[in-house]
Amino acid sequence: MKVSQFVGLFLLAGGLVACGGAAAPASPTQSSVPAKPASSSVAAKPGASAAASVSAKPATSASAKPASSAAPKPASGGAIKIGYINSTTGSLANVGKDNNDAFQLYLDSIQGTVAGRKIEVVYADDAGSADTGLTKAKQLVESDKVNILMGLTSTPICYAVAGYVKQAQVPLIVSGNCGAESLMYDEKTASPYIVRFTQNGTGIADTLADYGFKKGWRKAILMTSDYGGGLETADAFGSAWVGRGASIIQEVHPPLGTTDFGPYVSQISKEADVLVTFFPGVDSLRFAEAYSTYAGGSNLPHLDHFGGLISGTNFAQAKDKVVGVVGNYAYSPALDTPGNQALLKAWNAKYPNRPVSTDTGVGWSAGQILEAAVKAVNGNVEDKQGFMNALYGLKVDTAKGPLSLDKEHDVIQNIYFWQAVKKGSDVGLEVVDTYKDVARTWDRSQEQIAKFPFGTYKGKWVGMTKDQLGNVLTLKT
Repeated sequence: MKVSQFVGLFLLAGGLVACGGAAAPASPTQSSVPAKPASSSVAAKPGASAAASVSAKPATSASAKPASSAAPKPASGGAIKIGYINSTTGSLANVGKDNNDAFQLYLDSIQGTVAGRKIEVVYADDAGSADTGLTKAKQLVESDKVNILMGLTSTPICYAVAGYVKQAQVPLIVSGNCGAESLMYDEKTASPYIVRFTQNGTGIADTLADYGFKKGWRKAILMTSDYGGGLETADAFGSAWVGRGASIIQEVHPPLGTTDFGPYVSQISKEADVLVTFFPGVDSLRFAEAYSTYAGGSNLPHLDHFGGLISGTNFAQAKDKVVGVVGNYAYSPALDTPGNQALLKAWNAKYPNRPVSTDTGVGWSAGQILEAAVKAVNGNVEDKQGFMNALYGLKVDTAKGPLSLDKEHDVIQNIYFWQAVKKGSDVGLEVVDTYKDVARTWDRSQEQIAKFPFGTYKGKWVGMTKDQLGNVLTLKT
């Protein structure tokens, strides 16, 4: 097959993105791609490409190696200090606050004690700024002397903190919505000290593209916030969508924190058969209000990355304005499972007038993950290698469903699709599909992901074809 000049440039750009920085720790995550075993399938689609069981040993090197011990030792008895970083001011404030409060609520439900040790949490607000997030991380480690860092919502902040964690050699459990695509394999950020149990961009975008394509839609309008996470999401969806033979006929990227979406929604094309969006935080609500006004109740099918339009306070305020919207994420407030029912019972008792959001589910599950890992080392988190080993091999059932990690220490989990539907005079939510055991490599190989320059193709998707993508992506269509 002849590769076009465009594809040559595409591959070159991907190679440049994959390079740079100091040498990463030598590990299987840097030198090999996990095999793709068969797994449970949903919607006639293969499951995760990563193995269900992960290596019992962390990826390490002489320059970045956790302190080791022969076997877990009993807990020392002092408090385990957690530094929890999230955005609790700015346009992502509702995201960070829901995550923080749900995490704390879970800890309260177990009396703030695991394996005989108290859990002490120091919360930090990164204010939506990478510089602030990095400063907070340094303060938590160097001044507050935390044992573990957790949280992180914004992609740019996640990248900044990950670089520091690699240098400082402190465990980081990504338990916020950071979907930074190259976090777990780029040599500038990849580290044996980082695990991610929340989500990654391809896991969300690829399943959304698959869902829409199977519905028969072919011409999409792509709208995402104009910042690191939004542009990575746009490129993940765009490549998965176009790679299936569909097309994007319009791209619109309002700045993160846009207060008036009127000028953006008023230019939406009438030639599409599906609208695809991603607007984090309160931006989702602002978009829904403007779209309802300017589109005049358009019946255009609408797919929403991460389900921000139909979750939490955004959904509670929008209601009729988002009927028909389908969102996807690793957690849905509409899940009818024992794990989610336990969360809903505790949350509604504590916050009776506060709707459950996707970030509520993520935060509560973060508490379950921490508890399981600390128990696995008998509370001895000071044994960094033992604690990281426990995280690598963790298999835990949470409010989100079953979780484990792949060979890059990235999450394997279910991705849920749910829809806002009329229920009498009210509007409710119901799960309409589930994709099981989804890893980052669910739809493409690790080599393809590493070569693809996520976040660099803003404005280039309109008119792009499957042939132009060529061998950069070979998707399971």
